[in-house]
Amino acid sequence: MEQLETRIIFREVQSLRNNFYLVSILYPALLTWYIGIHSFILGKPAGVVNVSSTCLFVLWIIFGLFLPLVFYCTKYVTEVRDDGIYTRLAPLNRSFKKIPLYIVDECKIKVSDPLVEKESDISESPRKVSPVVILKLISGERMFIRSKKPEELCNAIELATAQY
Repeated sequence: MEQLETRIIFREVQSLRNNFYLVSILYPALLTWYIGIHSFILGKPAGVVNVSSTCLFVLWIIFGLFLPLVFYCTKYVTEVRDDGIYTRLAPLNRSFKKIPLYIVDECKIKVSDPLVEKESDISESPRKVSPVVILKLISGERMFIRSKKPEELCNAIELATAQY
């Protein structure tokens, strides 16, 4: 069966490099690098006398190399196509998650504060919180899509739903 080519109306690729993620990934990475250098190169136990070299090497591979590399390569991709809204966290998700346009009831831009779980208009925001695009589905569920360009994303979704 022949697959129809869908036109991409909007595409945004965001990297997940902010300070919180950076500290949460780099702290264990630097700690394993320190222990690895101290144990393997200098030959000193570095406070972990009872841990085998194989275990330290495996921890160094996981926390010192693999997690920082995955963090550096991770990107959040959002696409609005003629037939739906596609999101993907690459390279962790190999395929896109599709939100069909026929289940989108409403699209609006709000400011959502995840700490207090409160939504408000952009003009009413008491502090600097990034705006999100909120999709109200026909089932009554709401979906939040973070974007650095929420106005363009919302306009693209409204354009695609109008064509659908």
